[in-house]
Amino acid sequence: MPKIFSEEDRELIRSRLIETGAAMLEDKRYKSISVEDIALDVGVAKGTFYNFFRSKEVFFYEVMQFIKVRNREPLKALPENADKEQIAKCLFERYMYMKTNYDYFTAEEIKQIYRRLPEGDSGNDSEAFAEELCRHIKGCKGRPEVIVSMFNIMAIAKSNRSMMSPGGYEGAVRKFSRAMAEYIIEGE
Repeated sequence: MPKIFSEEDRELIRSRLIETGAAMLEDKRYKSISVEDIALDVGVAKGTFYNFFRSKEVFFYEVMQFIKVRNREPLKALPENADKEQIAKCLFERYMYMKTNYDYFTAEEIKQIYRRLPEGDSGNDSEAFAEELCRHIKGCKGRPEVIVSMFNIMAIAKSNRSMMSPGGYEGAVRKFSRAMAEYIIEGE
């Protein structure tokens, strides 16, 4: 007979599964991580995993959301009166040192994961986050849709940094972080 979990237990197990999936991506590629590996690491049965997630793809969609939220925390932690230098430093560190979903998944793997989601579950919340960031930083004059496009440009550059000359990526990130910070504060 299957074990009945309290709501608190369910939330704890779900969180541990997601955190374990994110941690496994540090050492393994998406395709080489099995549901069995994840369940074993957390100490639950494979069937229990499927009580929480309909498929491996739905699970890794949740892992991608976890990574995205984790990477947004430094921007959310900026003071309301953050100046251009503070914003630029935060952006530089984000794109220079933080791993994004594109560090863990290929573009094709991301497409595969999104194709397996139930209809309506794959909404892009990037513009909502940019709007939240603009509300948080007093004096923000940048338009959220432009800020999202700038974030996307940096994500693309980060995923292709191996094609750049030594020091080229760092220099580009430094300049673009300053340009993004200037746009967020001053607008067009």
